[in-house]
Amino acid sequence: MDADDTPHPHRDAVERQAQAWLVRLTSGEATAAEGEQFSRWCAEDPAHAQAFARARRQWERIAQAGRVMDPAPLQRTAADQRRGWTRRAFLGAAVAAPASLAVVAALHPPLGLWPSLPAIAADFHTGTGERRRVEPVPYVQIQMDTRTSLRRRSEAGDAALELLEGQVVIDTAAPARLMLFAGPGKVVADAGNSQLDVRCIDGQVRVTCLRGGARIEHPQGRMQLQAGQQTRFDEQMSGVVSDAVAAEVSAWTDGMLVFRRAPLADVVSEINRYRRGRVLLRGERLALEPVSGRFGIDDPEAALEQLRLSLSLGLRRYPGGIAVLG
Repeated sequence: MDADDTPHPHRDAVERQAQAWLVRLTSGEATAAEGEQFSRWCAEDPAHAQAFARARRQWERIAQAGRVMDPAPLQRTAADQRRGWTRRAFLGAAVAAPASLAVVAALHPPLGLWPSLPAIAADFHTGTGERRRVEPVPYVQIQMDTRTSLRRRSEAGDAALELLEGQVVIDTAAPARLMLFAGPGKVVADAGNSQLDVRCIDGQVRVTCLRGGARIEHPQGRMQLQAGQQTRFDEQMSGVVSDAVAAEVSAWTDGMLVFRRAPLADVVSEINRYRRGRVLLRGERLALEPVSGRFGIDDPEAALEQLRLSLSLGLRRYPGGIAVLG
């Protein structure tokens, strides 16, 4: 028997711990205390950090395999996806056999590492840090932000798309009439020259009218937007319309993020969209620290360093792109 084939119970346990840490830290739900616990775990033994790096590489290989998998077999598990996963079930599956790991990775990827199966199967998709322009139908041009997925929909007589996740700027020209489904609602740009910025992240939809006009249709009602106006909705439709600064809302199209006294947690969350891995904050009060400034999105590491310096914070980096700011 080769040395590599010899059972190593301790090593196997460390590998399982590393996989569990990877899932937890990239889930978007890790606490500051867990960040500190992870830091201590890495410092206990060099083998821990090495195992974490191997776990990251394993997940990445699964992601690559998922991009060429036939999605049909996995679509039959849609009922499981609707029910969701408890933390225990998710972590248990993550440290199970490679076949089970692949299914979990495809349907429920740890946030920030790769797109979900529905995103991969979309008609148009951008990866981490990628932006692209598409013209899905005549007279309609769309600029897609990072981690954005769009798919075509069949609606009689109208150009129709669905924003599964991410952010887009849509330009329509006469005689185009576009319907964009996002979350539980629908954005309708009637024939004419309109420009809209639509964002759908974690089920929260924000629609900004940059030029022309648009109509929001929601199960709870309808509303009209004019240039310079913005609204938000999820399962609930507040009906609140606010003024928007177009240069700030669509700054991402020029490679910038602009914040005006935004909570640090929101700023970090946005940087995480453009960065591989995950940035965590140490301390709940720190998450509320107001931040104002402009950050380049083409170099998220420079943006992170700019944030660290401006707030005089510490920054610890760990394998797999994990960083703790505080």
